[in-house]
Amino acid sequence: MDAVEYPVVECPGVHAFISGPGDFRVGSGRAVPASRVFEPDVSPYCFDLADRSLLCVSTSDLSGAPFFYQAQRRNARSVIRVRLEALPEGPASPGLIFSIGRCGSTLVVKALEAAGVRAVSEPDFFTQAACERPGDGSLRSAIAGATRLLRYAAIKLRLECNNAPLLIASSFQAPRILFILRDPVQWAASLRRVSRNSLDLNWALAQLGRGLQALDDLSRSYPVRISYYEDFRTLAADRVAELLAWAGAPRGVGVDELRALASRDAQEGTFVSRASLRDVPDDVAFRHAFEREWSRRRPRELIDRLGLRFV
Repeated sequence: MDAVEYPVVECPGVHAFISGPGDFRVGSGRAVPASRVFEPDVSPYCFDLADRSLLCVSTSDLSGAPFFYQAQRRNARSVIRVRLEALPEGPASPGLIFSIGRCGSTLVVKALEAAGVRAVSEPDFFTQAACERPGDGSLRSAIAGATRLLRYAAIKLRLECNNAPLLIASSFQAPRILFILRDPVQWAASLRRVSRNSLDLNWALAQLGRGLQALDDLSRSYPVRISYYEDFRTLAADRVAELLAWAGAPRGVGVDELRALASRDAQEGTFVSRASLRDVPDDVAFRHAFEREWSRRRPRELIDRLGLRFV
């Protein structure tokens, strides 16, 4: 028995922070060929690490979803369980987009799509591996095999993947890596608003420090293209061209099209959309407190060595 497919009854884990094998309640399963996971309606969802298996879901077309893992939960019709040893070899050089979050990475995915690049935003099996087994090198082949089933050339990762960047990158022979940064104070203020002004100051400081350490770790082992939210915001033609070249885009994107993309909310319909945050005030006191503390804690040697701007 290579794989088992189960109909989805409901999704109790619809609001789970990180995807896991208990997110769906399913009916009785039936044996299916392992080749089922290659069919176009199927995509990898998460690992069941205790069972050494990968859970995939059958859905309608999820192209363009702001957050892929959330769209999988909402649209799953069935769950397909396949043994890790049955997974294929991974792609040699996927485009991996790391970031500190709240830095325009979803807009980057939209721009790549407009240029003809198959791009996906936040498949969660990467996050699960980085948070649950960050030091488990045996997961490399599983991560690679699951990535083959994604069928996307560029993959935007969640912030939490900074917990184990080398585990993810080393799952592939020659990954193409992009890391997106943003002015720290503006970044922290944006996170604070998303949290409805409940974000803890020390958590934000720790996340930014971890993000820069992830960038440093990656830069010591791989060529990394570093990009900045501030460049996307101004739609600087040379920066956009560099991004598209990194992704191997088959065509360019005109300035008018880029402006239209930037004017639309890339996260429309989600809990972090512009509309959902419209009534959340800017916490000026938090801004000032973060700025003071970051100026004291910022890793100057790392920042200077990597030649980082804005940080």
